[in-house]
Amino acid sequence: MFAAASTAARGDARAHGGASTSVRRVSSTWASVGARWGRETRVVREGTDARGMRRRARGARVVVDAASEEREIVRKASTRVGVSRSRSIEPEIPEDEDWEFEFPKSPGDVTTLWRGCPSRYRILFVTVFAFVVCNMDKVNISVAIIPMARDFGWTSTQAGFIQSAFFYGFAVSQLPGGFLSTKLGGTKVLPFGMLILSLATLVIPVFGVDEKSIFLARVLVGLGEGVAPSAATDIIARSVSVSERSRAVGFVFSGFNLGSVLGLGVAPILIDLTNWRTVFAIFGSCGLVWSAWAMRVYGDGGMVDESKNYDPVEGLQGRRVFTIDKKAMERGEAIPEDPPIPWGEFISNPSVRALMYVHYCQNWGFYVLLAWLPTYFTDELGVTLTNASLLTLLPPLANVAMASVSGPTADKLIRTGMDITRVRKTMQAVAFLGPATAMSTAAVLDQPVATVGLLTLGIALGAFSYAGLYSNHQDLSPKYASILLGMTNTCGALPGVIGVPLTGYLIRETGNWELSMFLPAIFFYITGTAVFAKYGSGERQAFSGQPMPLPGESPEPSDSGGH
Repeated sequence: MFAAASTAARGDARAHGGASTSVRRVSSTWASVGARWGRETRVVREGTDARGMRRRARGARVVVDAASEEREIVRKASTRVGVSRSRSIEPEIPEDEDWEFEFPKSPGDVTTLWRGCPSRYRILFVTVFAFVVCNMDKVNISVAIIPMARDFGWTSTQAGFIQSAFFYGFAVSQLPGGFLSTKLGGTKVLPFGMLILSLATLVIPVFGVDEKSIFLARVLVGLGEGVAPSAATDIIARSVSVSERSRAVGFVFSGFNLGSVLGLGVAPILIDLTNWRTVFAIFGSCGLVWSAWAMRVYGDGGMVDESKNYDPVEGLQGRRVFTIDKKAMERGEAIPEDPPIPWGEFISNPSVRALMYVHYCQNWGFYVLLAWLPTYFTDELGVTLTNASLLTLLPPLANVAMASVSGPTADKLIRTGMDITRVRKTMQAVAFLGPATAMSTAAVLDQPVATVGLLTLGIALGAFSYAGLYSNHQDLSPKYASILLGMTNTCGALPGVIGVPLTGYLIRETGNWELSMFLPAIFFYITGTAVFAKYGSGERQAFSGQPMPLPGESPEPSDSGGH
């Protein structure tokens, strides 16, 4: 696992506030501690094979959580030499100054990058692929529904009803997903949800013989995917600090759009080569492969064979331990038991209620467009199924590109001292008013080429919501972030239940695609902007059980991360 003994010693020493004697000079006390640690590192290196090292990594992570013997040695040494006892706890923000991202130019570079990057980045990388697979299984119905409707003789209303089935399960699993992620950890909940949605996708080619059976299978797909946003929010909150939050959220949640690109791009090819049933069989299999991979990486805290540094992400499962809890443990004080989940405080909080409505508004435009754009391009513009899917790729591709701008921009503004509340409101205003302006212009021009370009730009600007809406749950409460996302995303699932079939009904009754798709979305974008501007907040809320900073003290970055 370790590239060299010096690398392992340096990583371990750094994690415990000391340093390897091969790296820097240390006091005699710290040198003796380092020697003790170095001897044990050599035993591990010489006495085990690669698989044995993996077991050691798991064991080390668990032992650290239980205050291992080595950590106790460092703690006592710190006390003797007058070093703050908090130094015995691993740094909240790991020292990654010796690592920087370089775009890989060959397969060998990819391997080097994977082994050399910090473990928390591997955690995020695995998580983003969950979102990719999730949306592949979610959007495949948008393409497959066209040949399915022909085979089964469905009307546009029936097709909209089938597409909305996903959101029934998605809405039901939001709160349970948030609750379980808070209690057990997102790294346990996310693979379980992925197994459900993958198996449900796989049964469609076998048991999907009529409207009812396909509807039920799609409900189960939504049920499994519904835990993903809350679980991922919990994983991010446990893995990264506040200074990386917007980028991490933008990176992980952009996986949804990447999944849309892959799903909408691959599905029509598979349908042309075979039939619509093949799409569900192949996409469902991808989720099973991801689950096996994720359980291994998550279980090792992001460590992999031949990792260059020993820096597993701790506390990914079970109860969250915040900085205030760690300081209490250092003073020999017991951590109080968690109070019951303060559901009433959540519901009565104006900022949470505002976020619930904002999430509803955000998803109305996104879900309706995602579901109906392929049909719009085939029926309204007269393009082929393959070309319709290719045109539908443009908006999510642009969104992925814009996400690489929105997250770093928000993080930079926060680092330069801008108030977090102002940053979140600004980002979300761009995410709402950008698409609203684009849709309004497209409806007035009524030109197909202009419509495609404007929708691409509008949905791209929607990526600023990753630095607004989707980062705000962790601002309000790092401890309950996954539950808050479950609450707001329950509201966010309703547009899929209501908006997707309603759009199909409006299209049938009016025959006007722009009026049916754009006008309701514009209304919600504008009202969502106003509500968030008035009631939104980036300040931590004093919910029962939520650790709060002292008066005049800013929340520590570690309170939202697992380091």
